[in-house]
Amino acid sequence: MSNLAVFETDEGITISFGELLHFISKDEPFYNIAQKSRKKNDYIPFYVELAKREGLGEEFKNKLVEQLKQLEEEE
Repeated sequence: MSNLAVFETDEGITISFGELLHFISKDEPFYNIAQKSRKKNDYIPFYVELAKREGLGEEFKNKLVEQLKQLEEEE
């Protein structure tokens, strides 16, 4: 599994998951959610946003949830 990477700059937040790379501008509504999620170390909203931006459906969401559970168990 590729890891999620999150970078914040003065312009906004960049999220990367494997080969997927998306920029979240400070002007976007998701920016506030992303900022709160980073402070809480809660990255599930980032995975959900990536899935939405990629136009991926229920199967992808379920796979991500399964992988997140596996990661939590490993910790």
